Amino acid sequence: MSNTNHSDGIKHDRLRGDLMSVHIFVLNEKNFDVCIRRGIAGIPNHEKDQYNDALISRMAPIRKGDYILFYIMDVKELRGIYRVLDKPFFDTTPVWESQDPNRVYPFRVRIENSDYVFENPIKLNDVYDLKDNGLMWTFSLQRPGGASNTLFSITNDEFQHLFRLFLKLNPVLTPPRPIREPYPYHEPNLLSQLHLNSNHNPKYEYSVMALLLSEFTEGRFKGIFGEYDDFLGYIPTSFGREMDALLITHNPLNKDEVIAYNIVEVKRDRFDEDGLVQLLQYEDWFLRKKVNGDFNMVRATAIAQSFSDKVVDYVEKRKQYEGKGIKLLVFSNSEHGFELTPIARP
Repeated sequence: MSNTNHSDGIKHDRLRGDLMSVHIFVLNEKNFDVCIRRGIAGIPNHEKDQYNDALISRMAPIRKGDYILFYIMDVKELRGIYRVLDKPFFDTTPVWESQDPNRVYPFRVRIENSDYVFENPIKLNDVYDLKDNGLMWTFSLQRPGGASNTLFSITNDEFQHLFRLFLKLNPVLTPPRPIREPYPYHEPNLLSQLHLNSNHNPKYEYSVMALLLSEFTEGRFKGIFGEYDDFLGYIPTSFGREMDALLITHNPLNKDEVIAYNIVEVKRDRFDEDGLVQLLQYEDWFLRKKVNGDFNMVRATAIAQSFSDKVVDYVEKRKQYEGKGIKLLVFSNSEHGFELTPIARP
């Protein structure tokens, strides 16, 4: 089979209109060997509830059929490609070796071989070459402040560049080694580990993020956001901050062409002027760095439980005088699920 046919195959999901996300786990060689032997990937827990919800929000965007890559820290290599078998789950059964008995990597997802498990990996230097050429921009091994990433997502468009590079490095495809000890199915109970108040209200901003990103995996809220076909959370910027979420819409007649980005900023309680300044900074950065100043390609959304009068007033005046809108959405969570509602205008 030619390389062209391989490339067409990897795009088939998106041509069907299915959501297909791409996630990269960061780990060492020893743990990677366990992952491919057992058909499972995971990230560690934390002793603080808030940061456990943060880790859950990293896993929440993963859904069945998504692609999985592994970055091996010891040798600075990117390996893959694997596919997700079912939704993430919480499980404390020991799988990976750890010097800390309380560190069991309980946030997990089962994986299987894809049709493209490449023998030759991509070196980190090659990834940085793609970044230098403007072809990779969400690949980030570190978070703002210097903390290491254990799991992050990249856009479908960036994944296509990695896939082409994998093909160049692997002109002959060999059958992958089978998953020798497949991990048993587990109920998708990941969100049950989130910290909610007695009235189901999310306790932390990370809790809101986990609920929101999980809804995006189901393609929800298109009546609000439009026909997005890719999304990711925690997007790095060049000024040391992360956008909360980004929705991407491609041209339905040309899946290589992006027609819109929607920048989403989330607050657990009240969205005030500081949050607005943050959102506008992201918008300005995106206009300058990603879309060459094309305002029609960039949309902005604020999500919270309430909004200050100054925020509402600014958004209304900006729409009136500049013709640039910002969606203000109120979230709610109950036993019936997570919902978004545009704020009521006076």
